Order: sequence, then structure tokens, then C-alpha cells
Amino acid sequence: MSEHGQQNQEGASGTNAAVLAIQNAADSFDPDVPGQVHELVRVLDQASTLLAADEHARYNIGNATSPCIWPVLGHLWAQTLHGHMLPDPEPEQAAELSLLCASVAKFTRNLVAAVPRNQERALSNELLIRKLVHHYTSYSATQDPASYPVTRMLSQALSNIVTNNTVLADNLWSTYLSLPEEQLILTRLFASPDARTVSSTFVLVLNCLHDSKERIELLVEAPRGPRICLSLLDRVASLFEAEETSEHGRAFDIGYGILCRVVEAGLVPKLYRKLAVEEEPITPHQTTLLKVLDSYLHSEKHPEPVAVSSPRQPGARPEYLLDMLTETWMSLATYAQGALKRALGEGESTPPSEGSTETMSMNPPRVSDQGNQESGTAASQLHEIDLLLPKVCEALVLVTQCLTTIALRAEEAGSTRPTSAGGLASPSPRTVMVAASTSTGQGFVECLVETLRLIDLFVPRITYGKVVQRPTAPGQRDLQGRQTVTGATEGQPEKKTATEPQTEKAKAAAEAFAHVKRDLVRLLGVLASHDRAVQDRVRDCGGIPVVMNLCVVDDYNPYLREHAIFALRNILDGNLENQAVVDAIQPVGRWDENKVLQEFRSGVAGEQDMK
Repeated sequence: MSEHGQQNQEGASGTNAAVLAIQNAADSFDPDVPGQVHELVRVLDQASTLLAADEHARYNIGNATSPCIWPVLGHLWAQTLHGHMLPDPEPEQAAELSLLCASVAKFTRNLVAAVPRNQERALSNELLIRKLVHHYTSYSATQDPASYPVTRMLSQALSNIVTNNTVLADNLWSTYLSLPEEQLILTRLFASPDARTVSSTFVLVLNCLHDSKERIELLVEAPRGPRICLSLLDRVASLFEAEETSEHGRAFDIGYGILCRVVEAGLVPKLYRKLAVEEEPITPHQTTLLKVLDSYLHSEKHPEPVAVSSPRQPGARPEYLLDMLTETWMSLATYAQGALKRALGEGESTPPSEGSTETMSMNPPRVSDQGNQESGTAASQLHEIDLLLPKVCEALVLVTQCLTTIALRAEEAGSTRPTSAGGLASPSPRTVMVAASTSTGQGFVECLVETLRLIDLFVPRITYGKVVQRPTAPGQRDLQGRQTVTGATEGQPEKKTATEPQTEKAKAAAEAFAHVKRDLVRLLGVLASHDRAVQDRVRDCGGIPVVMNLCVVDDYNPYLREHAIFALRNILDGNLENQAVVDAIQPVGRWDENKVLQEFRSGVAGEQDMK
């Protein structure tokens, strides 16, 4: 006999011996007999070690016939589940059952790894494994850290069963996305307090989605898909601040990878709609999705193909991410404008539903040496604050950043959207945005300028840790509704420094609306670049003074001044009419030695530099 044949014979002999040892231990197993569990676990763990180290052992044990391992494994899973279903087990017995469950799961995990035939045979035990996962993700089980290794091992066993096996992944994924609500083990696993269990579950999902656009679409479109997406987004959101090298950080990276598959499949518009709640301008899950999308677009060198592509189905209209973002931006900006106008007392507007407003003042009242009565009037007008406004503005910042990234990268690449059926090039991202309008007919550019104006009026400006009382821009109305004249402020006296409580309150308000002004004015600058029509529209809607008033340092809008100056440059570039508007504007204030903006009194020459 050749040396190779002798090795095969010895391998088969050793394999049969291992399977026979497992069978004998399983046949004689009685959970009520002390020591039986530990003996079975010892035999299984010994075999698991062999399987992990030797790929040939996995083939040999999976194909063994004298005896066959698969009836034995099925019996072990059935016995394990039966033991867990017994009512009120003693603590010692419960601990032994957990030990057994982890050992059977580890053996299964190692046996099926990278062996398709073993995976197919092990799938028959999926229902038993799923029921055990359900048991170990109950509230009482998740309160005991000793259960975490068991849950983790069960999840890894399921993951290895479908890894790189398209047929089994299709089978498992379609099953898990159509289960009744109370049987959705994925949502229960996502909620585990153990980061390593969450990581294992995310890997299971990634393995199911691997190299299959159809399975990714099921995640959004299947009966239970949106519910699983909600749980996934919740868990990813809870991991945002995790240290990159920690277990929580690793879990975040894998969860983020799942959501990137959704982005790449062009399914964000559809998922965003499914996450909506009636009569709510934005939901926490939509905000989390926007955060992931913003991060993805920033990390991609060429995000515009994703922005202008969508899944194509027979009879379905194209759904472009860019269109969805533009529509979402206008919806959020319109809502923000309404809330800001109510807070500032501008015009008449229907108040929001009960419970969404609170009486408070965002800007500290103006203080004058004369203690005039109008300061109290201004403060009283800032009383109807929509409590959803900070969340709306947070989402508005994210959408603005996404649109800016898409526009800039498209300009850098000189790309356009895919050609139409007639062979004509579709509009660029900038063109799509500029041509959009709200449901009330307000154009995108006009909506952007108006939102900037209201935000700047409403949110306190903090410069070098101090509250800066902004003077009214020339040609605009102040909070009392008075029109100012160019170069003067109608004799307003200089303001005193705000008190410490007012300063802290103003800082809290500014922090709640951080980055809004910076990102909005940056987008305006991008749209106005080399576009005469946009430049003219900015002038016609009074946007030039608005942008000029943003050329300042703002602690909660880093680089606001630089972005505003660049936007102003793009608005004026080659446009004599816009340049004439700037020439006609005289400064209304100056920075004193304490970096506090002081308004000029009537009659003071306007020759000092406005910084």
C-alpha cells in the first residue's frame, strides 16, 4: 500500500473513532445524571479543536458513514433544546445546559466552515438553533453576562452555515425576513448588551448579503425588512462614539459596512421613506441613515455614480439619491423656516401640534443704557420655540453636506448624470439643485438664502466665548420690525455685555444649532460658482447682505467667515450688478478691542473697517 493510501486509511480510521466517541457520549447522555454533561462537552470540544485545525478533518467527519455524524448532531441539538425548555431549572442545571449549548454550537460552527456539503446538511438544524437564540436573547438571559458566549457561538454557527453559499443564504435570508414580529431573532441579537455578540450578528447579516443585490433589496422591501433596518440603525447609532480599537468600535465598523451595501445598491431613497413617521419632519432613524450616507459620500472619491444611480425594476421609475436629497433638503428647510418665523414673530403661521413647543428665549434681550421697553418686546416675540427645530436643523446640516460633497466631486470629475435614452447628457448635480423648488413655489436658491437669514437672526452668535449682539444688516428689519438705513442704526446705543446666565443660555442655544450657518453658506457658494443665473437670484432675494453678515468668527460654526467670504466671492465674480450692491452698503458696526461688535451711532462716519 502506498504512503498516501495509508495516510487516508489512518485519517478515515481516526475520523470514524471521533464520530463514534461523539455518538457514544450522545447516546448515553442524560442531563439528570451528574457528570454526563461535562463528559459530552469534553468529547465535543476535543473534536471541535481538531476541526478548527484541520480542513481535511471537516471533510472526513462530514462524510463519515460508520457512523454518520448528521443524525448524531441532529439528536444533540434536539436534546439541547429540550433541556432548555424544561420549566424552572436549578441554577446548576441551567449552567450545565449553557455549557452544552455552547459546545454543540462550537462543534457545528467548526464542522461546516468552508465545506459546502456540510453546510447543506447542517441547515436542517437551523430551526432548533433559532429557538435557542430566541431563548438566550430573552430579557432575563441578557441580564446574565454568562449567557453572552453562548449567544455569540449560536450566531457564529448560523453565520458559518451560509458563508459563501448562495443557495443557503437565499434560503435563510428569505426566512428571516418573513418571520412573525416576535420571532425576529436578528432584532433581538442586535439589541444584545455584548458587543462581540453584536459583531457576530452583523457578520451573519453581511454573509447573507454578500454578492447579492436581490438579498440587499429584500432588507428594505421584505415584510420584516424595515423592522430589521430600524433595529440595525438603532444599534449602529449607539456605537457612533465608540473607540475605534474597542469591541464596540469593531461592531460599528461591521454595522456601517452593512448600511454601505444599502447605499451602494441605490436603496437609500426607498429606505428613507420607509423610516418616515406621519406628520414628523424627521425621525431619529432617518437622521442615523443620513449620518451613514454623509460619511460614505465623504469617504468615496467618486460618490456621484451612487448619487445618480438606482435599482432598476421592470415598470419602476428611476429613484435617484440626488433627487431624494434635494427633495429632503427643501422639506427640512421649509419646516425650519416656518418654525423660525414663528419664533421670531415674523408673519402669521399655524402653530405646530401641542407638545412640540415650549416657552423660552433663544437670544438674550438687547440691553441699553436707557433700559428701553422695546427690548422686552423683542424677547417676548422669541417665545414659541418648536422643540423639533434642533433635530430638523441637525438633519438639514447632514443633507447639506451630502449635497455639497456630490456637487463638488461631480465638478472635479466633470461628470454628469447618465445619458438618457435619446443620448442626451442629463443635468449635473448643481443644475438639478438649482432647478428645484418647494411645494409653495420657492426656488432652491431663494429657500437657501431665506433659511440662512432666519437662522442668523435666531441663533446667538458666540465669538471667542462671548455673546455678540449682531447689528441689523442694511436694508433689513430688526426684531422690532424697523427698517434700517445704510450706514446707520437709527441711534441705537451701544450694548452692554450679556450677563453670565444669559451667556450660558446663548451658548447652549448656539450649540444646538452648530454648523448650520457654515454648511448652508458653503453650499450657496458652490451653487453660485460661475453661474450668473444663481448670482442674480441671490441678489434679487436679498442674499448679498445676508452672506456679508456671515463673514465673522463664530465658535459654533468653524470656518464660517472663510466659507462666507468664498461664497461672497463666487456671488460677485464677474457680476457688476452684485458688485454695485456691495459698494452701496456701508458698515453698521465695528469690532472693539475686546472682540465685541459695536454698532455705529447716527452720524458716525462709516470709514472704519468691517471685519
